[in-house]
Amino acid sequence: MPPVQGYNQPSVDPYAFLNETRKPKKFSFGSFNGLSTQGKLIALGVGLVVLIVLLLILKSVFGSSQSVNMPSLYAVLGQEQELINLSTTGSQQPSASQSYLNFSQTVVASVSSDQNNLLALLSSNGIKVSSSSYLLQPTADAKLTQAIQDSNFDPVYSSVMNTELKLYQADLSNAYSLTKSTVLRSYLKTDYNHTVLLFKMLGSSYG
Repeated sequence: MPPVQGYNQPSVDPYAFLNETRKPKKFSFGSFNGLSTQGKLIALGVGLVVLIVLLLILKSVFGSSQSVNMPSLYAVLGQEQELINLSTTGSQQPSASQSYLNFSQTVVASVSSDQNNLLALLSSNGIKVSSSSYLLQPTADAKLTQAIQDSNFDPVYSSVMNTELKLYQADLSNAYSLTKSTVLRSYLKTDYNHTVLLFKMLGSSYG
């Protein structure tokens, strides 16, 4: 079809786009504002989740070094091991009454579980603990040995365990007051509650 007379076609360079410099699009809050209400809520929710994850990571990384007083925890672990050793001895004495044998077995199971849980918690936060760091010098073994020789095991064992449980409670309270970790405090409080039950059992055994 021939061009219409009197109409001038615009002069356009079909290759002009080759000379243009393309600029990347910049993000603007206008694009966020353009989202629907549901879209905004989703975006904010995702951002909040990311922030929480970052905070948890930071807490995990710094919590072990800033919120834990290791000397106080070594005292707890050491006293736990002392109780385990003494109650193991008590559970193996044929001269002990059945109530004390039951008590000894309960102490071994309860305190061993508490100790393992504490060690696992420390390990999960990057704190490796060697048994040489918390083992105590035995102080009550000689009393039990003498009591066995004198056929006077039950009352001596009851007195020894009463003293050792009080020392354990004191160590737990001290560690609790010196730590800033909410999780660790929860563990220590649970362990303390266990000692209360053990005291009740010891009292009923002696009665």
